[in-house]
Amino acid sequence: MDIITIFQVLQKWGLFALGGGVVLALGIFAGYMIYKKVFHGQKQMSKTQGISLFLLCSWLALVLGLTTISRGANFTGSFNIDFFSSYVNAWNKWSISELQLIIFNMLMFVPLGFLLPLIWKEAEKFKVTFLVSLGFTLLIEIVQFLTGTGIFEFDDLFHNLLGSLFGYFLIMAVLSIIREKRIRFAPLAKVLMFPLVIGMIIGIVWLAYDKQTYGNMTILPATKQDMSEIQVLTNLSLSDQEATASIFENRYTEDLEFIEQIKNKLSELENVTFSGVQRREGDTRVYIGKSSDGEEVQLNFFFRTGQWSYNSWHESVKLSEDEIKRSKDTYGIWLKENGLLPDTAVFSVQNDDMLRWDTQETEELPNSKTPFPSGPILLQFDSDLKLASMYYGISWNDFVATEKIISPDAAFQEVENGNFEQYVPFQQGDTLWVKEYELAYVYDTKGFLQPVYQFTGYINNQDNIWTCQIPALFFE
Repeated sequence: MDIITIFQVLQKWGLFALGGGVVLALGIFAGYMIYKKVFHGQKQMSKTQGISLFLLCSWLALVLGLTTISRGANFTGSFNIDFFSSYVNAWNKWSISELQLIIFNMLMFVPLGFLLPLIWKEAEKFKVTFLVSLGFTLLIEIVQFLTGTGIFEFDDLFHNLLGSLFGYFLIMAVLSIIREKRIRFAPLAKVLMFPLVIGMIIGIVWLAYDKQTYGNMTILPATKQDMSEIQVLTNLSLSDQEATASIFENRYTEDLEFIEQIKNKLSELENVTFSGVQRREGDTRVYIGKSSDGEEVQLNFFFRTGQWSYNSWHESVKLSEDEIKRSKDTYGIWLKENGLLPDTAVFSVQNDDMLRWDTQETEELPNSKTPFPSGPILLQFDSDLKLASMYYGISWNDFVATEKIISPDAAFQEVENGNFEQYVPFQQGDTLWVKEYELAYVYDTKGFLQPVYQFTGYINNQDNIWTCQIPALFFE
C-alpha cells in the first residue's frame, strides 16, 4: 500500500469516522448526563475534554473501519508471531510501499496517545497510557484474528504501540510548555527521539543496500515455513558441486529518461497528453493521460524491468486481414524506429484480436555472455482501429559478470529448511514431493537478472502442484 493509496483509503472512510465519532460521542455524553442528573455526579467535563473525546471517538471509528469493517474475512485463523518480519519483507522487496505501510501503522495510533491525557488525568502517567495503548491494539489484533479480517501480527502490536507512545510524549511536551511557560529539553528530547532513531535506521539500511553489488531477492520469505511436521521426499539425484552462472542487467531499470521517451513517443502516436506521475503502486509508476476526444488513458511503467503497458479502456475487437496488415505495418514501424522491436522478434496473430511479437528463447543462458531481449509485445484495437491496449513486455538484458552459485544439493537443503515463499501455508502432516528442478532466472530489486534454482512437485497428491525458487548466488 503506497502513500497515495493510504490517503485514498483515509478519504473514503473519513465521513464514516466523523459519523461514528458523533454517534459514540453522543452515547458517552448521554451517559455523562445520566451520571450528572440521575446519580448527581460531581465530576465536570471541560470543553477540552469534550472536544478530545469527540476526536478520540472519530479516530476509533476510523481505525475500526480501516482494520475490520472495510475488509473481507480473507485471513481466518492467520497469525504471524515472527517479530520484525515486516522489516524483513520490506528489505527483501526493497519496497517503499512496505516502508510506508510500517510508518502508517505507527502514525495511525498517534492520536490515541495524544488524546488520552487530555481526556483522562491519570493517562498523564506513562504506565497508564502504555497499558491502555497496548490493551487497545491487542484488542484490535484479536478482533481481526477472530473475524478473519486481518492477520494477528506482533509487528502491528509493536508499531501501533510506538505510534501511541509518540503521541503521548508529544502531548506531554506541549502540556509542559503550556504549564511551565518554558521549553524544557527532556520532554522535547523524548519527542524527537522517535523520528531521529527511525531516520537513522532508514539511513543506515539505505547505505547498506546502496553498497551491495546486486539487489535483494523478492522471492525470499519474510518468515521461514515451519517444516517440523512436513515430510519432504524426492527421487532426484542432486549434485553437491558448486558451479558458475552468468548475471545480466536490465538496461532500462529505473531509467527515467527512457520513461520520458516512451511517454513522448506514445503521445505523438496516439495523440494523447500525459500528466506527471499520478501514483506509485509497488514497482509501478502510473501516469494518467487524456486523448484528443477527452477520454482517459493510463500508462503503467514497471520500473524494475523496463516494461510498460498502455490502456484506453476501450473494448477490443477482432480484426480483418487487411486491418491486421495495416496495424502491423503502423505499429511495427513505430516500434522499430524507436528501437523497441528486437530483430529476432517473431510476429503472430492471436484469436484475430491481438497482434503480438515474441522474442526467441535464449539457450544455455547460465553460460551465455551475449546480451538478449526477452518477453512479448501485445497489442489490441477498438472498433475504430485505435489502440485499445499495448503491453510492452520486453526486457533488454546485458551481460554483467559470471558468478559462483551454490550446488543443487545446497539449494534443496534450503527447501528442507523452509526458506522459501509459500502463499498457502502447509498443514501438519503434509507430504511434499519434489520431482524436478532447473536453473532459472528472476530479477532482483536492482534490475539484475539472477540465477535461481526452481523446484517443482506436489503436496500430498499430483493435483496439488507446488513450486518454489531458491536464490543461487553463492555468498561467502
